[in-house]
Amino acid sequence: MNKSGSRLIIFYIFAYIFMNKCIIILLLCYLTAANLLFAQIAADFKADTTVICEGYSLHFTDQSISDTITNWLWNFGDTASHELDTSILQNPVHAYNTEGVYTVSLTASNFNYSNKKEKLNYILVRKLPDAIFTFTDTMFLPSYIFCFHGTVLNRDDSSYKYYWSFNQTSYQQGDTIAINTFPAAGNYVVSFMADAGAGCKDTVYNTVQVNDVLEAPNIFSPNNDGINDVFIVKSNGANEFELYVFNRWGATVYLETARRLQWDGRTSAGIKLPCGTYFYYITSPDIKEYKKAGVILLVK
Repeated sequence: MNKSGSRLIIFYIFAYIFMNKCIIILLLCYLTAANLLFAQIAADFKADTTVICEGYSLHFTDQSISDTITNWLWNFGDTASHELDTSILQNPVHAYNTEGVYTVSLTASNFNYSNKKEKLNYILVRKLPDAIFTFTDTMFLPSYIFCFHGTVLNRDDSSYKYYWSFNQTSYQQGDTIAINTFPAAGNYVVSFMADAGAGCKDTVYNTVQVNDVLEAPNIFSPNNDGINDVFIVKSNGANEFELYVFNRWGATVYLETARRLQWDGRTSAGIKLPCGTYFYYITSPDIKEYKKAGVILLVK
């Protein structure tokens, strides 16, 4: 082969390589442009919590799928609150100032495509709970047992968690009703907490005075009709008491030592006493200098 033929072959080889390289470059440019022009977007998002109180703020995070998102448009659904209810930030923070249920949407887009994600009734905004509680001494139950009843004055239809503290150091989750036994007479600080979620809670405190209380009626009718047949002294049952019953001449007709004092209208020997006025006196070996006295009317 002469020199001109060899040169021609070399020329064709270089020309082939050059043309293929140009084709590859053009193909890459085309694919890049097509990706930019026709890239799809799958909009999505999440909030750091979906339950808050009025006036609290939420952080929203864009979770859209695409490499070419250039614009974000959020709608937080609270137009009625007269606050700024939209944002163009990728990951905005928004405060809700009015209770209610809100729908949130995100539209993610670029210069050629957009996609919208909407979550219905996504955010629940609750009022800050206004908690209260009441309590009563059970009296008829043994020891220093109290019954507590808590409630939320401005409660809504959503659920709450309730916590009680009887020792000022720890809380125990429970219900609106709680029963606690105190170790002795004295003053105790009791706490009740209503929790609506996401830090939306209220705690109320009250001092409970635990006493050795005795309550006695001034009339009873031991006639076996099932109504007020026994003279019963109400107490917490934690301490021992002595009951003395005297007739109008000052003679002792009945004597009892017990934690639960009661009298059925008979003498200590079991003899029925006539109707009339009697007097009682209560003291206690457990409670220093405790004295209580009164009048009893026995009727049939």
